Amino acid sequence: MAELPGLGFKSRPGRLASGGRLRPEKNILEHELVPKHIILSPEEREEVIKKYRITKLSQLPRILTTDPIVKIIGAKKGDIIKIIRKSSTAKESVYYRIVVEG
Repeated sequence: MAELPGLGFKSRPGRLASGGRLRPEKNILEHELVPKHIILSPEEREEVIKKYRITKLSQLPRILTTDPIVKIIGAKKGDIIKIIRKSSTAKESVYYRIVVEG
């Protein structure tokens, strides 16, 4: 197994495709349709909570600990993830999600 740089986990170097050919593993974070995911620091977390007047974390949309992106970036239950999506009208749009057990 090869370690992926900066991600802190190991992945298999390749898988067998149909016909027995070896195909390289794909890093889903590099796919053009996968938005950028960032774990907020404690300071950023407090800023978001204050800015959006969040009184309970359950007010945020959820993302499960079993989500592949959550696993790859190393987010843990209770973390808030900032998701930056490309938008044809606004150039980019920002979303926040709370990581929950699942």
